[in-house]
Amino acid sequence: MIKVFEDFDLSTVGRYQSVLEAAGIRTYLKNRFSSGALGELPFVEAVPQLWVVEEADLPRAQALVRKLEARNDLQGPDWTCGHCQAVVEDVFDRCWNCETPRP
Repeated sequence: MIKVFEDFDLSTVGRYQSVLEAAGIRTYLKNRFSSGALGELPFVEAVPQLWVVEEADLPRAQALVRKLEARNDLQGPDWTCGHCQAVVEDVFDRCWNCETPRP
């Protein structure tokens, strides 16, 4: 296994994991539940980390992570799905609720 991303925000790491998994890349999320141990563990050992299981998937995973990080830098406002009216974060191209593509 090879670490490809880490962030103190577990939701960001989870979102990256979802994108990689959707692309067919097997992943492992390390330190998912370690926030409860902060104070007992150094904070650098409790940071949520995203790992790629298969070394052959590493180049593709790194490319996707770079793309996601670039999109975060360019992130705009959230959008509202025209079908179900759900509010969707800017980074997503489809509605989380009904899978309708972004307009």
